[in-house]
Parts: sequence; C-alpha cells; structure tokens
Amino acid sequence: MQNEMKKLNYFKIGASSYMLLGALHLVYLISTPKRPENVMQVYLKMKRTTFDFMGEHTVMQFYTGFSVMMGFMLFAFGFQSFMIKQPSRSAIFANIFLSLIASIIAVIYFHPLAYTCLLFATLCFTLCLINSRNRT
Repeated sequence: MQNEMKKLNYFKIGASSYMLLGALHLVYLISTPKRPENVMQVYLKMKRTTFDFMGEHTVMQFYTGFSVMMGFMLFAFGFQSFMIKQPSRSAIFANIFLSLIASIIAVIYFHPLAYTCLLFATLCFTLCLINSRNRT
C-alpha cells in the first residue's frame, strides 16, 4: 500500500511539473516584459514577413500560435496525467518516453527552466515505475 502511494505521488509530481511549465509559458506570453531592442526588431520583421499557406499569414502569427499551443498542450498533458487515479505501467512508460523526448528537445533548443522541468518530470515518472516494480 505504501509503494502504491509513493508511485501515485511520483506520478502526480511529474504531471505537476508539466502543468507548472505550461502555466509559466502562458503567463510569460500574456505578460509584457521589456524586451531588448534587437528582439523588438526581429518581432517587427516577423510581423512584416508574410507567406501564403491556406491563406496569408505572418511569421509572427505562426510564432505566437505555436507558442500559445505549446503552453496549452504542456498544461493539458500534465493535467490529464494528474487526473489518472491509478497509472498503469503502460501509462507510466508512455509518460517516461514522451518526457524523455521532450527533455532532449528542450536541452537542444530551449532555456534551462524548460529542460529542468521536463527532466524532473522524467525522473518522477521513472521513480514511479521503480516503485510499481517494488510491490511488497
């Protein structure tokens, strides 16, 4: 019984890491921090650069849309995982696999906060798997 509780706690903590990262990403998007001049110049070029893909869009629209979608999907994945009452071994393996892939992508392309949250989630899901094996 104690291992089952540990297993569930690790799973929920890993899921919470995703929710935290998604929420922080969305909060940053809606906040208006002062951005450096060089970043503002890039944003202006992105707003002016258009392309036709099933209608005319700007690069800035795609950048913003993908960013909002990423924040929402990170939060949604964490929330769905958090709502699982008793994660099966296949759900645990799936979360480890997805978190590991996301961690690798984040280490290559994103900032330390992003990959720290994702690596932490991977660790939690792995500890959950270890505790699901050690049933006494």
